[in-house]
Amino acid sequence: MAERIMPGLGLRAFYAPGQRNWGTSVSEDLRTLSVLVQARALSCSAALPGSGSTGDVYIVPADALTNANALALWDGAPGEEDWVYLTPQEGWEVWLADEARHVRFTAGAWVEVPRPGVVKIRTLTATSHTLELVDLGSILETTGSSAVTVTIPDEAVVPFEIGTLVNVTQVGAGIATVAAAPGVSLNGVTGGSVALDGQWSGAALVKRGADAWVIQGALAGAVA
Repeated sequence: MAERIMPGLGLRAFYAPGQRNWGTSVSEDLRTLSVLVQARALSCSAALPGSGSTGDVYIVPADALTNANALALWDGAPGEEDWVYLTPQEGWEVWLADEARHVRFTAGAWVEVPRPGVVKIRTLTATSHTLELVDLGSILETTGSSAVTVTIPDEAVVPFEIGTLVNVTQVGAGIATVAAAPGVSLNGVTGGSVALDGQWSGAALVKRGADAWVIQGALAGAVA
């Protein structure tokens, strides 16, 4: 019987007798299973230390020069321990001990898993912001005195799922405007952009189809 890849985690099984030094392969797969069942990591933002302690697991920061976003495990025979790296697969979830939150590997990045009843508030300080995956389910607050434009990107650039919800609130005096990138339709307004109605006004953005969004809320622009 030939070795084959199992569904789910992609572990290997059903080796032929003596095939491919199966003892090593089984050990590697058991290590992966040990890490990913009730997966938890110490951090995804802290730089990976030169050495760790038994059981340490980190997510390598996204801006690292090598092994970015990989799971780093401190493992090995006694006296031969070193960092072992697991390449994350789409949908893996990990609990971050230092931030007390779950993250999911989606479209090449670790993003926060929304918690029921808890909405994350993100403060925008620049004069422009293009929606990104970490904005999913969040309230984006514009706080400055200068005008701010929040742009909905093409799904080929940022693959938001249908049903994605993002809220925008103008907290500062600077007028907040929501704009659609070329190729993206923004239903609920006339034209491809609309300003909010003023300080403390807000709007909900919902993706309802391929490159099709709906905006609803306190808008200064004419409603279509």
